[in-house]
Parts: sequence; structure tokens; C-alpha cells
Amino acid sequence: MYACEKLPGVIFVMIGPGGAGKNAIMKALIADIGIVQQLATATTRQMRSDEAQGREHLFVSRTEFKRMIKRGELLEYQEVTPGKFYGIPRQTVVDALVVGAVRIADIEVLGAKVMAKAFGDNVVQIYITVPGNDIAQQLAVLRGRMVERADPNTDIEKRLERAKTLELPYQDECDYVVVNDDLSQAIGRARAIIKRELADRGLLS
Repeated sequence: MYACEKLPGVIFVMIGPGGAGKNAIMKALIADIGIVQQLATATTRQMRSDEAQGREHLFVSRTEFKRMIKRGELLEYQEVTPGKFYGIPRQTVVDALVVGAVRIADIEVLGAKVMAKAFGDNVVQIYITVPGNDIAQQLAVLRGRMVERADPNTDIEKRLERAKTLELPYQDECDYVVVNDDLSQAIGRARAIIKRELADRGLLS
């Protein structure tokens, strides 16, 4: 669709299982690197007090989300948790890349695959994971983090199953892997990756 066409912008896609710290790392990177802004994805969940319409997400009703699907406006979409839909608006991505903008987004595996296929070298996939020599050890760490932050047990089991079957195996397909064993160090490693990519693309002054 667009992979054959090199556009001036870049989108950093943060991927990883729930509990790996993607959001904390992403927010730190946005604060640290001035030209990096969040890519606004569409969602039907409620807007939080620290969010703004069109900045973190495009907050829409389920009815409007279904209209976006019918009109073919979403590159990819899915029901991440019951009743909460997320999708990637095609035009938002294109608009950012065409003008040479730098965007970052926390996107699920299926969405990341679609983004990488559609926009090729304009998408850099950074996988955020937890310590562990194999998937079993990583799942144990993830469980501990979810329990520590008091996630509901039903959510924990669903997220761990998703991590086991879909998310953790995907790290081998990403451009970079960052292990979040210490948050400040993980932020530093991700920052170094992004700055190197921006410098190589002539986007960092």
C-alpha cells in the first residue's frame, strides 16, 4: 500500500505485553525528546483526566467507531478488552509521515504488523519486555507486576494468555528489543535507539 514509498516522517511503535512498562517509557520519551509526539489512535474507552482529545487518542463512541470501520478509515482495529475498541486511523498516520513528523504509539501486535507492512521503513518497531531467559520466566515476572498493581484476576489471566500466545513471540520480528529490568535504564536504552534512528534519518538537529 505505502511500503514502496519512502516518506519523510517516522513512527516509533512500542510493542509488548501488559505490565512491561510501555506506557511509562513512551511518556518519558515524549517528555525527553521534543520532536516526538504521540500518535493519536482511535478508542472507545473513556478519556482519563490527564488526557486530551486528539493528543493521546481520538475518543469516539462505539457507534462512531463502527462508522469508521465501515468507511474503511482504520488500518487495523480490535477489541482489546471487552467493550473497549482500539484502531489506527489511516489518515492520521499518512498525514504525519507526509509532513516529516515524528510520532510514537503503544500499539498491539496485530496493529504493529499492519503498520510495518503498510509503511515499511517509516515504521520502527521497539519491543518492550521484562527480564527472563524464556517465555515462562517472563510470564512469571509479568504476573508479579500485575498482582503488585492490583489488576483484577480475570484481567491478569487474559493478559498472560495473550502475552504467551501472541505478544512475547513477536519480539523476534521487531527492530529493537528493550528489556525493562530497571525503568530508568530502559528509558535510557529506548531514548538512545530513537535518537540514533532520528539522526540517521536527518530528523534530529
